[in-house]
Amino acid sequence: MRKLDVTQYMVKILQPDGTRKELPYDIKEMIIQLMFHPNLKLGGVDLLEQNKVAEKILKAGKEILLEEEEYNKVKQAVDSFRGFTKSEVELVKRVTECPEIKVKEKK
Repeated sequence: MRKLDVTQYMVKILQPDGTRKELPYDIKEMIIQLMFHPNLKLGGVDLLEQNKVAEKILKAGKEILLEEEEYNKVKQAVDSFRGFTKSEVELVKRVTECPEIKVKEKK
């Protein structure tokens, strides 16, 4: 299992007047957008599998526990994308450095 932090974080966005404004970055939404990016060339079955993980991420609170297969879908989406900006540094860091958690079965 992997524990992924999906809390929003703040990014500085350049405004039309040249100033920078701090705004919350919706990491859940961005991860989901990456998971459905056309570069992944998802077929029908893959699309449905991605959607299951996306729904789980949307319903998560501050953190989400992902099975290794689910985590690999998220990581593949991040690894495959080209064109990140400085705003995504934290997102990429959280996904690529996502800690592995040992889960014990309750008896």
